[in-house]
Amino acid sequence: MEMFTLEEKRKTYKLQRKSNLTAVSSVIETIKQELGLDEDFFVIAKVWEKETGSQTIELCGFKNGVLYAQTPYSAALNDIMLRKKEIINRLNQYLSRKKIKNIKIEIK
Repeated sequence: MEMFTLEEKRKTYKLQRKSNLTAVSSVIETIKQELGLDEDFFVIAKVWEKETGSQTIELCGFKNGVLYAQTPYSAALNDIMLRKKEIINRLNQYLSRKKIKNIKIEIK
């Protein structure tokens, strides 16, 4: 009869065990990519309030050149839509390239 030490049993178990678990970091990265939350989004989020002058518009995501936002107020939506080109130009200046092509806002 063979005798295994506890350490040998652990090593054998680790070799035999196959995990179907996914690392949390890879899940978070996938979610960030789906929502368009890259480094540029966080730069945009920091300057959004300053450039729009509004605390009532919440950024939701950024994907394929489109910045998504929500607001409970139609007046805020109308204000941003009137100044959309100006805001896009300003935000692109912070990014040092023309990454933002459009802003889509919805009433929540």
